[in-house]
Amino acid sequence: MIPAYTKSKQTEFAAEQELYRKYSNQEYKERINFHYERPVEFYYPILGGDWNVYSCNLWEQGATNDTESQEAKLDVMAQLMELKPGQRILDVGCGWGGPLTYLCHKYGVEGVGLTTSPIQRAAAEKRIAKYGVKAEIKEVLWQNYEDERGFDAIYTDEVIVHFNDLLGFFKKAHSLLNDGGHMVNKELHFSHPIYSRMSRAMLVVHEIYGLTGNYRTLGEELALTNQAGFEVRNIRNIDISNYLTTATHWHDNMHANQKQLIDAAGIEFYKHFRKYLKIIHGLFKGPAVTLDFVASRKLSDAILAGGGEEGTLPGY
Repeated sequence: MIPAYTKSKQTEFAAEQELYRKYSNQEYKERINFHYERPVEFYYPILGGDWNVYSCNLWEQGATNDTESQEAKLDVMAQLMELKPGQRILDVGCGWGGPLTYLCHKYGVEGVGLTTSPIQRAAAEKRIAKYGVKAEIKEVLWQNYEDERGFDAIYTDEVIVHFNDLLGFFKKAHSLLNDGGHMVNKELHFSHPIYSRMSRAMLVVHEIYGLTGNYRTLGEELALTNQAGFEVRNIRNIDISNYLTTATHWHDNMHANQKQLIDAAGIEFYKHFRKYLKIIHGLFKGPAVTLDFVASRKLSDAILAGGGEEGTLPGY
């Protein structure tokens, strides 16, 4: 059932409807899975393409279909991570495994994907088997994930917006990366904190993800990145028109597959999802949000402790 919400005549929202809510790990998992524990028969036709990527894709380089736009975006992420054959990567919030499988298949890396959804884990494992790549999926919250081998790169794609403890996540990523390893996050950011004020439109977006929204400004994210022991190497803004085009394709795919989608997830969720797509299309036409890649590199404990050579900048 879609979480209910009410609003007073004074257009004030209840505290539990606002952004930046902190939950126990169990409640968080239940809330986020409200959105993702839906049949693949609902999401795959909407997202389209070979990789079913559930985030903004890149159209500005001449992509003409869903697959091309998905691969264009993933290739940029690979460049920012400086992927090389034989490396090991971690996808936090891996969805149905499309991005991880693509990156492992094209760039010759091996990977691990994290998800909280049993449905997504099963779908991702099926995709990995189809392409024969070296990857595995863990059904676990990032807070509880442990690893002894280390990673050369960690990435997220419109996922950290759901993390209340973003500093904690960055510190976790720092601990999982090898020295000099890369972290790349693609995310929506408020252009000013004033836009975090709740509105009817914002509530629909917030609600469909189980009230787990933690939108921040780019400046906030960068400060936390540094605080966790990373140096920021590249900030790349993505023209928001790419999101408008992506959302238009998703909306058209919904219209073309209406009966299948309703059969898979029910009329209520179908209608709510269509409303959500219409709202984000309107929201992203204004000045409130930007979409950005942030690529960082892990600083070693020695550098963080001030152990760089005299007369040089740490890390160079």
